Amino acid sequence: MNLELENKRVLVTGSNGGIGEGIAKRFAQEGAKVIINGRRAQEAERVASEIRKAGGQALVAAGDVTLDEDVARIVKLAQSELGGIDILVNNAASGAHQDDMETPAAGWLDSYNANVLSMVRLIQQLLPAMQARGWGRIINISSAAGVNPSPGMGVYSTTKAAVNNLTVTMAQRTGDDGVTINTVSPGAILTPSMVAMGLEQGMGATAEEVKAAFDKMMGSQARFSRMGSVDEVANVVVFLASSLASYVHGANIRVDGGWVSTVN
Repeated sequence: MNLELENKRVLVTGSNGGIGEGIAKRFAQEGAKVIINGRRAQEAERVASEIRKAGGQALVAAGDVTLDEDVARIVKLAQSELGGIDILVNNAASGAHQDDMETPAAGWLDSYNANVLSMVRLIQQLLPAMQARGWGRIINISSAAGVNPSPGMGVYSTTKAAVNNLTVTMAQRTGDDGVTINTVSPGAILTPSMVAMGLEQGMGATAEEVKAAFDKMMGSQARFSRMGSVDEVANVVVFLASSLASYVHGANIRVDGGWVSTVN
């Protein structure tokens, strides 16, 4: 199946690890030119190097997307090195485990800046050029928590609900111009950092044992007795960016194994 992503220019924020890294590598496998972004430049360089060693195309734009000046620099680099961006994946986020009652108002603002305004900054910078070219994709990474908040995760859940709303709001501005904007909402996804944490905490002696332990913990919390994989999220994102998804617009696609039991 040809996704027609060869030589498309892709920016994935927060792609120096975790789900973002998996998304970036999946785009590279389809022949896209990928910009790796993250605050940790060394980790971003590692991801880009691994993509190149596998025969893909990648460059690094390290920076903090909560800062206007860093976003401006990232966009400027994309323009100078690639001539622009065709596909924006807003993945960078923080604050998943902040307690609602113990987090001061300033902490709530910091999370909103990291999880919502970071997306707004890049959309405002990149959307007009996509519209002018007549083609573009914006994919915002949210969370199952955005529609099914968990106790003690009010800060994170609230910002992810805002991301869902942001997607629908922005989607009303586009459509016939060839630009689609969608949300992908992962559920419980087993990332490499979680495996590393499990090894450190003695959940198993190998990555396979740690995975089995996490899967067991899922129990009756999901319809699948396992956690999802990074690849399962990345595959959905890449599909939404392809020409095959040209009529999917303003949608929230959940990749959560049926954990959320509502219509949307």
